[in-house]
Amino acid sequence: MIGLPKIQVYALGGTIAMTPTASGMVPSLGAAELVAAVPGLGELADISAETFATIASANLSFLQIKALCEKASLAQCDGIVVTQGTDTLEETSFLASLIYTGDAPLIFTGAMRTPEQLGADGPSNIYNAVLAACDAEGGVYVVMNGEVHDPWQVAKSHTSSLASFRSEDRGPVGHISEGALYLEVHEQQIPIGIGAAVTELPPVALLPAGAEFDIRILEQVVGLGYKGLVIEALGAGHLSEAWADAAETIAKTIPVIFTSRCASGPVFENTYGYKGAEIDLIERGLMPGGNIKSRKARLLLSVLLTDNALDWESRFLAIKASF
Repeated sequence: MIGLPKIQVYALGGTIAMTPTASGMVPSLGAAELVAAVPGLGELADISAETFATIASANLSFLQIKALCEKASLAQCDGIVVTQGTDTLEETSFLASLIYTGDAPLIFTGAMRTPEQLGADGPSNIYNAVLAACDAEGGVYVVMNGEVHDPWQVAKSHTSSLASFRSEDRGPVGHISEGALYLEVHEQQIPIGIGAAVTELPPVALLPAGAEFDIRILEQVVGLGYKGLVIEALGAGHLSEAWADAAETIAKTIPVIFTSRCASGPVFENTYGYKGAEIDLIERGLMPGGNIKSRKARLLLSVLLTDNALDWESRFLAIKASF
């Protein structure tokens, strides 16, 4: 082991750690078991393994991700790998990019297939994540299916495909081939640790728009105590007239950001002028989300509101401009 990079592996559960029971697949494998199932891993790095949680990723909380990032920031190692479920991996890795302050690369990975399935991808994803953790520069990354992604860009696009994780607008920032990491020159979008001091996320609602969607739920957002709202708008950033009227009222009380429900492309700001289109929405006090997708915009707005509620708008604009 002398001379090998020191890599810390934290396991959180998810499909990669699931085993069969009478009621179906459930997360049960720990970090040591996951690491032991990867051929050749001990020749690549000096591995330390710790089970941080054994749960489905839908149950991962902000406080758990914050505790993980704080622990990882203090770890005496060359790189960190986090295994978890893929259902929320695009969100937890993004949240980690707002919190993590360590110098070593922090790599998130998971699996689309359980260890029991033919062609299980967990071992190869762990191997590639460790390889990336050995060679990548600092920052937070997602490694899946031989590709390296920016957590600001990546999203789960398919329920079962091994190639589910895609960065539609810019593509992956790197890939792994023949046991080597090929990483593009890449600067992550924001100052590292922008949310490191956050202790609790204020609630920010996320509501999708659609054809014939009424406004009853939308009208309840402020009364339910939400501190912000992200609307996943249609097309290039458009709402029905009824939704535009309701959103304008809400924007007088709490921040409202509109994004696009499309998989790629930014919301527009200066093209369509009819009632409910982006020019009208901006004039009504809504903030266009640029190229930031809805689930990430919700987390970002929540962090910005916690850190400095009065300054959220200028900081969001600066981040959006760098995206």
